[in-house]
Amino acid sequence: MRKIAVLTSGGDAPGMNACIRAVVRSGIHRNLDVIGIRRGYSGLLSEEYFRLNRRAVANIIQRGGTILESSRCEEFKSITKRKKGIRFLEREGIEGLIVIGGEGTFHGAAAIAEESEINIIGVPATIDNDVYGTDYTIGFDTAINTALEAIDRIRDTADAFERVFFVEVMGKLSGFIALEVGLGGGAEEIIVPEKETDLEKLCSVLRESFRRGKRSSIVVVAEGNEVDRTMQMAHYVQHRLKISSRACILGHLQRGEHQLQETEY
Repeated sequence: MRKIAVLTSGGDAPGMNACIRAVVRSGIHRNLDVIGIRRGYSGLLSEEYFRLNRRAVANIIQRGGTILESSRCEEFKSITKRKKGIRFLEREGIEGLIVIGGEGTFHGAAAIAEESEINIIGVPATIDNDVYGTDYTIGFDTAINTALEAIDRIRDTADAFERVFFVEVMGKLSGFIALEVGLGGGAEEIIVPEKETDLEKLCSVLRESFRRGKRSSIVVVAEGNEVDRTMQMAHYVQHRLKISSRACILGHLQRGEHQLQETEY
């Protein structure tokens, strides 16, 4: 093998740049040409690529996002479009493709493997941690710690006003983030999409908590598929229990990377 390519696809995750850097430096160490494909599968179809060398990946290990950029490419679900991407890879003499992303990214990679002779490596990278067969995906740990830092600050204002705070974390179909954040942050309740929410039971738990003398409560909520789901829960609890309730939506804050000092060697 003489030439490989790497791309990032789907939602960005902290650590993607560190992974790109590792791919490039490992490839160069083995005398391989490494090509970076911009904007995931969309860039594969539009043939957006450039050569990656040591300088291209210098000082990126601590940065969030992805220097290759990303996208969600519905076109790639078409076998005709995939064939176009495969022809591009074959024409450029690319014998191996490394894809960094989540479940949707892996579906695309599996299709390329089935429909061509190109060697594929998939690196699981998603803050949702929902890729089958891996315990921890790239970005999951950082997303958890980002959310925990936010909860530490939210708890201060919750105590000051004796409030219930509903903290929404990412996870439309997966409750991994909510579960880890809730356990680590000492939340009174954790609401995940895998389990139906009983608002009356939630109110009962919160009522008992305040009866025991607690001055505030934190409820961690996975975003789920419903718009304003967390806001509606906060409103319901406030109306039902006559306790001040607020919602805090962390959103894409969880996709960012902590800024650390790094020395290049």
